[in-house]
Amino acid sequence: MSELKLYGANVCPFVHRARLALAEKGLEHEYVAIDLRNKPDWYHQVLPTGKVPLLEHQGNRIWESAIVCEYLEEAFPQPALLPQQPGGRAEARIWVAWTGDVLVSLYYRLLREQDASAWDTHKAELRTALEKLDSTLANGPWLLGDQLTLADLELYPWFERWAVLEHYRAFPVPAELSNLTRWIAELAKRPAVAAIAEKPEFYIDLYRSYAEPAAVAG
Repeated sequence: MSELKLYGANVCPFVHRARLALAEKGLEHEYVAIDLRNKPDWYHQVLPTGKVPLLEHQGNRIWESAIVCEYLEEAFPQPALLPQQPGGRAEARIWVAWTGDVLVSLYYRLLREQDASAWDTHKAELRTALEKLDSTLANGPWLLGDQLTLADLELYPWFERWAVLEHYRAFPVPAELSNLTRWIAELAKRPAVAAIAEKPEFYIDLYRSYAEPAAVAG
């Protein structure tokens, strides 16, 4: 039995973060899939908050995706997914925070918006965020330059799910943002990323409740 156990759900981008960190580090682990729409009673006994991901390791229970990823980095430092220098590590953490505070917020704001007249405004805000990424990746290939870090892995899950915005809100990643599109393509073909990837249709189907809640309820 593996000493590492991860509870999660494939649809969840926060779980995806942890799975990518595990995969890039080549760590053997047990993965326990949870149905987020019908969580089993026993899971609340494991973690009263009911959140995923949840990592179990050597008697420790760790949740919150960014904390799970950092725990894995500290517990299994090789291969390194953070720079050695404090400044570089801080920069990676700043990007992780930006992902949650900016990119994720804008992504779901557009996806959940039911007033079509507001979509253009949300798209413009999201495009500005994508332009920031594209500009940073000009120094690439990765967000911090030559080293793939947790900053890249913790951002990527929303781009694997970008087909959702393209399908429901007609907002693909702009092709002219060539540094960003290159980064997405480079990550997608990494063996660790490709091994756990889902097809666009998987996300489009399961994210319909965000984009068209009335239709799902009906």
